Amino acid sequence: MGQRADQWVTRLDAAFEGDAASTIANLATVREEDWTWVPPGGARSIRDLVQHIGGSKLMYADAAFGDGALGFDDPIVRGEGSLDTVGLGVAWLRAAHAAMRAGVAGLDDAAFDADIGMPFGRTGNAEWMLDQLTRHEVYHTGEINHLRALAQDNDAWSW
Repeated sequence: MGQRADQWVTRLDAAFEGDAASTIANLATVREEDWTWVPPGGARSIRDLVQHIGGSKLMYADAAFGDGALGFDDPIVRGEGSLDTVGLGVAWLRAAHAAMRAGVAGLDDAAFDADIGMPFGRTGNAEWMLDQLTRHEVYHTGEINHLRALAQDNDAWSW
């Protein structure tokens, strides 16, 4: 693995499973009853956010490192049959992360300055795409954290 690939794999892993602010850490305290709960006036559940994070990883990995055939309506991207419980959802999300991680790990340093395939037939700079995916995950992990706190009625600051 090239130096830049190693750096990006480290960043991706940190957002996904690195510390208390990571996606997996935030999902660790989600109860089954929280999984599909939608707050009053809301429109998305934690399950929906996990599907969005994982589906995006699968689509971007497929476009960048596969044949680019996956779209938002694909059953694999939608997580059909894989998001019925928290445990199944986390396993599906881990597989989506592994697909992206494997593709990035296979890049040489020069590839990060080149255009890479992106969903819907687009192309763009690999480093920019990975930065956007990492920010995307962190943003939606914050939403997961907030929804979980609302569902568990513990949304106050600890101090």
